[in-house]
Amino acid sequence: MGFAEIIGQQQAISLLRQAIETERLPHALLFTGPKGVGRFLTAVTIAKTVNCLGGVKGDCCDRCPACLKIAKGIHPDVHLVAPEGATLKIDQIRNLAQQASLRPYEGRRKAFILDQAETMTEQAQNALLKTLEEPPGATLLILIAPEASALLPPIASRCSQLRFTPLPEDVIATRLQDQGCDEGEAHVLASLAGGSLGRAQELRTSPLQEIRDLVEQTFALAPGRTLPLLELTERVVRQKETLPLFLEALLAWCRDLMVAKVTSQEALLVYRSRAAALERQSRQLAPAQLLAMYHTVKQTRDGLGRYANPRLSLEVMLLKLRDLQAA
Repeated sequence: MGFAEIIGQQQAISLLRQAIETERLPHALLFTGPKGVGRFLTAVTIAKTVNCLGGVKGDCCDRCPACLKIAKGIHPDVHLVAPEGATLKIDQIRNLAQQASLRPYEGRRKAFILDQAETMTEQAQNALLKTLEEPPGATLLILIAPEASALLPPIASRCSQLRFTPLPEDVIATRLQDQGCDEGEAHVLASLAGGSLGRAQELRTSPLQEIRDLVEQTFALAPGRTLPLLELTERVVRQKETLPLFLEALLAWCRDLMVAKVTSQEALLVYRSRAAALERQSRQLAPAQLLAMYHTVKQTRDGLGRYANPRLSLEVMLLKLRDLQAA
């Protein structure tokens, strides 16, 4: 348990453990990187470690009363500060400053974890500056944000920054299998997760098989027939929340078609269980067609948030894919 639970971030964890063991942990830390790669778990583990009663060097025991209270979110000296609505507000930061000015109740250090710190209003960030500039001796601040540039420069410059990187697909797949996922599904989930274990775990609850069926139907659209295309569009947009996942799955299929075109190595495929179907389909398409299909899906995926009418953009994409296959 403890730091051993955090996978794929060896460099960041090594630096943190060394700082803890030598009692040189900075009073303010900024963890940057994508969601779901261990930033929050690391912040909680640090809060446990600096307050742990188990006597473990540079780590937490995860069994003592302090560790158990922090895990349950009821330790009086460890505070999670998360957005109220869309933003972290100035009143939350003022409350943080007031709490930070007090001595710890029962732990060695007070710890404040500011999740989604990039959502702090400008007023809230300015209010936080005083605490960062004149931190009480037993206070630890951990800010979590995607990039340092998402914060005002005076905030970022007063924090020691650690970058958390996307996780390798094999690391994610192994962890998913440890959690009971079968090998084939774990590989697909890891490929679609964009380096985020948290995202892969979220995808486990999504209708992945249904999305895979929609992907295969996309590449089975008959040339010249528009009604099946419109019906497919309706099925996809009916589940609006899964549209981004559908496009990611579709892009992975296009990528697999290009792989199947040049090699028979199934280990390189995302959809390994569909290797035969991919090989058959790739034989019917030229490399230029496959590349154009990939770019068509990628363009739609990348522009999804900018489109006022997702249905229309989806219909245009499906029409292009159908026509590219028939070319």
